[in-house]
Amino acid sequence: MSANRPSSAPVEILPNPAESPGLSGENRPHVTLPGPRPAWIPDTLLAETVEVWSECYGRPVSEEEAVDILVNVRRLGEAILKAKREMKR
Repeated sequence: MSANRPSSAPVEILPNPAESPGLSGENRPHVTLPGPRPAWIPDTLLAETVEVWSECYGRPVSEEEAVDILVNVRRLGEAILKAKREMKR
């Protein structure tokens, strides 16, 4: 994931974190790293994510937000798998 993004690149802070994917309504900034979308996200998955989450949010969701949603879901899945593996030890 992060291999596609330069580590020294500046980050963008979106103006309304309460409407950003992956955050609760708390007043915390949402940080989005610049760079190309991860190679594991095909056009079809991105389009479906935009469609589904736009309907859920009741507003258009940008491709950037959809990428954030997908990256967050992947990270959640990785964390769950890691916890499951550690429980088996």
